Amino acid sequence: MEPKVSLDGTTVVIRHLESADPTLAEMLATQPEAHWSELVERALAVGARGLITMGLGVDLTEVDERVKRSVLVVTSEAERHVASTLEAAQRAMAEQLDPEHRSSIVSRTIDEFTAWRDDFMRTMDPSVVDSHTARLVTSLNDLLGPEGALETRLQALLDPNSDGNALSVLADSIDARFGELRDILMQKQGAESEATRGTQKGFDFEDTIEATLRSLMYGTRGAYVERTSMERGSLDGKVGDFVVTLDSGDRVVIEAKNTTSTISLGGKGGILAELDRAAANRQAGFSICVSAHPVFPQEVGAFGVFGNRVCVVDDGDGTMLSAALAWAEASIAVAANRAEGIDVKAIEDRLQSLRTLASQVSNVRRSLTQVVTSVNSMKGTLDEMRSDLLAHVDDIARELNRQDAQSDRRVVELHSA
Repeated sequence: MEPKVSLDGTTVVIRHLESADPTLAEMLATQPEAHWSELVERALAVGARGLITMGLGVDLTEVDERVKRSVLVVTSEAERHVASTLEAAQRAMAEQLDPEHRSSIVSRTIDEFTAWRDDFMRTMDPSVVDSHTARLVTSLNDLLGPEGALETRLQALLDPNSDGNALSVLADSIDARFGELRDILMQKQGAESEATRGTQKGFDFEDTIEATLRSLMYGTRGAYVERTSMERGSLDGKVGDFVVTLDSGDRVVIEAKNTTSTISLGGKGGILAELDRAAANRQAGFSICVSAHPVFPQEVGAFGVFGNRVCVVDDGDGTMLSAALAWAEASIAVAANRAEGIDVKAIEDRLQSLRTLASQVSNVRRSLTQVVTSVNSMKGTLDEMRSDLLAHVDDIARELNRQDAQSDRRVVELHSA
């Protein structure tokens, strides 16, 4: 049957057309059958345009319009395919991300996370025997619980009776340190007690000196005694234990010493410098140091005069202190030219004799003290000899009694006196 081609305006109608073109057949074979008509129509449009461009007398404008329509159709079809494909992809993506859809990725992920969470919580649950937390709690209890490894170890380390551990060493160190502190405190207490006894002994000697001074000043017109050992003077110090104010208004300061240590004479720390400070502190014109023991240097002796300073040894009977006060009063009178009608030379001679006699008295007293000490020592030796003698008498008596008992003779007992 012959193909028949007719025109209906701008529409070309082709009936009974067959084409043996392998290229067209190959193109249609790759596309769905429903699109074959459109593809053949576009192929004819493209071919017509090609014929026109090759000078076959076809109107180029008409070809362009056809080509444009073909391109528009193709573009529209492509857009439709793309829109369809995007819609399908969107539906697939929505299905994959929908948590309500059991086969979606999100739903499967949620299910997997839920399963992982449940498994994790099971491993952390302390009530589950084989969980990590339960094993950790068991290990901690074994380590830190009652009678655990830590408690046992600490008991061993902190047992003060266990040799070699840190606490035992620390306890021994503390005991040793407290022992040292105890010894130090005992030594300190002993020193304080000794100082207290020494201070008390000094106060006792001051009491004796005060009583002696008041006795010496008793009945002396206008003279009086002040005990100033606890009061501060002009130098803001307490040096100068007593002040005797004579009836002339002159002041004599007395410093009392009751020590067995040697008292130096000169120098910054010597007794003469101390007497000068005492005189300045108590505003006195004459100063006396009275010591209970012979601890002055040899050149001082029992009665030493150094200008307006006198050092005497007086154990409390008042003899040397009385002589020192007499010397002070006479020296003050001579220095003040108040000796009118008085034989100054005679007074000076008597004062010198007084000093000599004071030294002699001190020597005699020292000798007497030595004699008393020797007598007491001899008395002790005599008592020991008497005790030994009586012991021998008792031994003899016991021996006689033993022999008489053996011979049945009458026993005569000898008794020691």
